[in-house]
Formats: sequence, C-alpha cells, structure tokens
Amino acid sequence: MPVSVFFETPEPAWAKGAKKPAARAAALGLGKFSRKQVNLIFTGGPGIKRLNRRFLGKDRLTDVIAFNLPPAPVPGFPWGEIYVCLPVARSQAAALGHSPLTELLVLSLHGALHLAGMDDATPALRRRMNERTAALLKKL
Repeated sequence: MPVSVFFETPEPAWAKGAKKPAARAAALGLGKFSRKQVNLIFTGGPGIKRLNRRFLGKDRLTDVIAFNLPPAPVPGFPWGEIYVCLPVARSQAAALGHSPLTELLVLSLHGALHLAGMDDATPALRRRMNERTAALLKKL
C-alpha cells in the first residue's frame, strides 16, 4: 500500500491496531492519487503545535495537518504527508461520542482529502468535505 504509517511518539495502547485501517482510510481519501506515496504520521501535542506554528503561523494544537511535498527526482520520495495529533484525536472522539479509532480514521481521511485537493476554508466547503468524509468512512 502506498500509505506508510508511523508513530512519531510512543504508540498509545488505545491506538494499537490503528496502522492498517488508518492507511486504508488515507488511501481511500486520496482517490485518483491513491497510488502516490504518502506518509501518515501520528504525533503528539508538541509535534503538531510545532508544525502548525512553523508552517501555518498558528501557535496552537490542531487535529490534522496535510502537506503536499514538492516533486523529487528520487524514486519513492513521498508525494505528501499527513500528521494526526493523537491527544487531540482522543479528546475529539470523547466529545463526539465515538471511539478514538474512528476519530483516527476520520482524521486520516480528512488529511488525505486535503492532499487530493479538497479545501475546508469556508463553511460550505467544510460541509462538503465533511459529507465526503462521512461517505468514505462508510466504505471502510
């Protein structure tokens, strides 16, 4: 599968077994780009905050950040990276009343949809993206 999953922090017990379904979710969200190499990285609060501050100018936690990477002449170089914040995912799952694994799948899909070109910058775009996420989640 072209989606490689990594834990940047120690893998929490509640996330055991999440790698394979999260990779499938991300590949599904990539759609026509599903053959592209993508890294899905589960990180902690400090890691996501550092990325958010450095690349988006926001000094706060967030749930997911996706980066399309510039083309490289090196075969196998990733096309994109998706960072999912484990503590935020866990707290969002509790707030929304579903399992942390479900939230990891939602965030993996969401990041992949960003890589595939979807945006959520306006309420209408966010609604469309959330509908697409929900439809794809049913296919898992």
